[in-house]
Amino acid sequence: MKHMTILPCKAITITIFAIFMLSFFNTLAEAIPAFARKYKTSCTTCHVAYPKLNAFGETFRRNGYQIPEVDERYVKEKPVSLGAPAWKEVWPEGVWPNEISGTAPFSLWGSSFYRYDAESRVKHDFTFPSTVVLESAGTLGEDVSFFGSIWLIRSGGDFGGLWRLFLKFNDPLSGILPDRLFNVTIGQFEPSAVPVSNNRKLTHTPFLINNFSVGKNDFRFSNQRGVEVDGLVSSRLEYAVGIVNGNGTGRLDSTTNSVDNNTTKDVYARLGYKFGGFGLDGSGLISEKEDVLPEVKAEKSLYVGAIGYSGKNKFTVSNRTYDDNFYRYGFTFDFNYESLNLFGAVVQGSHANAYGNFKDTSVIAYFSEADLAIYPWLIAAVRYGVVDIERETENKDEVIVSLSALIRANIKLVVEGALHTTGGEGDLGIVKLEFTL
Repeated sequence: MKHMTILPCKAITITIFAIFMLSFFNTLAEAIPAFARKYKTSCTTCHVAYPKLNAFGETFRRNGYQIPEVDERYVKEKPVSLGAPAWKEVWPEGVWPNEISGTAPFSLWGSSFYRYDAESRVKHDFTFPSTVVLESAGTLGEDVSFFGSIWLIRSGGDFGGLWRLFLKFNDPLSGILPDRLFNVTIGQFEPSAVPVSNNRKLTHTPFLINNFSVGKNDFRFSNQRGVEVDGLVSSRLEYAVGIVNGNGTGRLDSTTNSVDNNTTKDVYARLGYKFGGFGLDGSGLISEKEDVLPEVKAEKSLYVGAIGYSGKNKFTVSNRTYDDNFYRYGFTFDFNYESLNLFGAVVQGSHANAYGNFKDTSVIAYFSEADLAIYPWLIAAVRYGVVDIERETENKDEVIVSLSALIRANIKLVVEGALHTTGGEGDLGIVKLEFTL
């Protein structure tokens, strides 16, 4: 790897120092994230290594942060009732009852890391802390859930910023439509058309297939504001359609009183099917008789999905404003075989006016990543990704090699290298320590 050297003694010093900084959390050993407290279970019930989910975690997420069919049986932290259940019988003459968490449903996530950047004037850098995020998630009664993330510290020094905040209504048309067929998400969330989630990645480095831009159009697959409808047609077939602002999370523009830069909204769709393993609805995963949640170590399965996204964005060049209509479409796959997870995506697209010259520009992007659990607490990852934009002289690419070690269930050490052979990007090396509580 070009000019990339991380001295062992430095890596050891950094690790010891970071662990010492976090040692005061030892007195809060039981204070793990909100869902672990609610169900009195380990982080590994839902995660391979946080934030990457296993089969049970994916089922839990799809079902609005509830355990399908038998959620109440596993809840150990009882909620506070907002009204007697009998009020359901007299609705609409009374307020429909609900509930909130019995304790504050907050979690804190943070990271500190050492970075080596071959192209920077500051080649060696300690970022302690790098990121601190306050998260809250849970249910507001039966089949209504929420999730929120706010950056307290971002990129080592910037304060503030909303990451995600949304409500999800599961089966709002229950009794009219089959269960799990129709769910609605409203707020700022990651659209289902994203090829692979940056919010649930194992590596430090984001996925290039999500983060590239074309010409002057700064669109990227990211968290957005809008409405999404999703559901399960069968135990193994899922769909999602949505409408979003299409300009990322944006900031409020005082001249338009809007967080978007155009009136036109973007639309997208996803269709996916899972072969083998547990069903997307958790079928075969939850036992009717067990009182302890399962810890899913591995499964043998293949998930394939098709995605499509159509949008419009504005940009300004030399005080002149242009519109760029664009689309992206492709397919994704996620293959699990015991301790091996192989996943990836291929996305093609076209832009009508990305450079302000009214000429079409085509793009293709693809990646594949292999994650191998050497031990339950030690996971290696290798990723290769490429973006080929028609009007740019060089492709963009990435080679990521990463090793994640769970020092504890809620403390993770990541050693990672990022090599870019084309596109002018510099090589990076990091040693990163994360915690969540």
